[in-house]
Amino acid sequence: MDIYSFEDFVGDRDVFFAQYFNRKPLLRRGALAGRLDGLPSVRHLDDLLALETVPPSYLRVTKGGKGVPSGAYTRTVARGAALAEALNPEKVYELFRSGGTVTWNSLNHVLPSARRLTEPFTDAFASPAEVVVFVTPARTDGFSPHHDSIDVFVVQVDGTKTWRVWDTPDERPGDEGSHTPEELGEPVIEVTLEPGDVLYVPHGTPHAASARSELSLHLSVGVEPRRWRHLLTDTVAALVEGDDFHAVPHLTDGGGAAVAALAGRLALLGERLARLDAVTEAARLTDVGRTRERAVHGREFARLAAVDALGPDTLVRRTTTAVEIGSSADGKTGLHVAGHHLNVPDAVADALRALDGEQAVTAATFFPGVPEARSLGVARGLARLGVLEPAGAAPGASR
Repeated sequence: MDIYSFEDFVGDRDVFFAQYFNRKPLLRRGALAGRLDGLPSVRHLDDLLALETVPPSYLRVTKGGKGVPSGAYTRTVARGAALAEALNPEKVYELFRSGGTVTWNSLNHVLPSARRLTEPFTDAFASPAEVVVFVTPARTDGFSPHHDSIDVFVVQVDGTKTWRVWDTPDERPGDEGSHTPEELGEPVIEVTLEPGDVLYVPHGTPHAASARSELSLHLSVGVEPRRWRHLLTDTVAALVEGDDFHAVPHLTDGGGAAVAALAGRLALLGERLARLDAVTEAARLTDVGRTRERAVHGREFARLAAVDALGPDTLVRRTTTAVEIGSSADGKTGLHVAGHHLNVPDAVADALRALDGEQAVTAATFFPGVPEARSLGVARGLARLGVLEPAGAAPGASR
């Protein structure tokens, strides 16, 4: 299964952000040609429908540019004593056979291959990404000309689809909207996408698409732009978390006390904003954006299984997990990591200080001067907390 990088979709990262991002569309012919096995496919969608347990809100059917009421492709099922709405696969297929476009929203919530696809975009934009899949019957128009409130990266997976994309306007509203071909004029891109082609459409850019002589499946990775108002809201929210902003004011007390108190808090906030280091805050906002709304694709069970398999000759190294190493007292050093407080022998703290992301030691020798079984146990315990990670087997290990 292919693992995709952001450059697979956009080419040179620096060129993309300097010339295309938030400015104009980008077409990349054959960017993923021959590398589509790791993407959602018609087989995956058939499997999801067969489950009959995916909430109907994830699926939408449109015909003639208009949405089909969900009651036309759902049914009520009994789950114990409760009733619930479920997708009816045969009704979905019948609507598709009769010319309906089937759209799977937020497919990354329910399909691992779509989840993996969001990761390079979440990393590049420091913002959560969503995957939407469109399945359109042959010789059928999809949606009429419209613009989205998100940046969209289109990947053609099956069949072909003809796209018309117009200029990205200088002034763009923050919401979605529709257009008529007459008001838009000539498109700047008119192309039939084939499997492996990638098309970038900035937010607010009008576009329309229609399937050709065969079933078309394309996916869109959507990334919502983080505007300055969003970023600065995050910054202020972090600054007012302290006790100085915890009191409850009474703004309608009829006197000037509340106004004076407000002026004091605004002045305090201004002082803290003035002292804020922009480099440090930019790094924090990036981390917040990459982890917000479950944007990270976790592999914790797999990681813990690897930790349990650590052997004496397994090389271990420090991870990037933040660890606060305290001072020594009575032969013990305090560690603060991931909300945990530990008191470890000074030799263990010294071993952590000596390691970085490039250096590695065997688990049997990580804790010097003790039997290897004890050293291995300490290494496993720190690895479970995310402080250490396997770096491979020691050369020549024969255990």
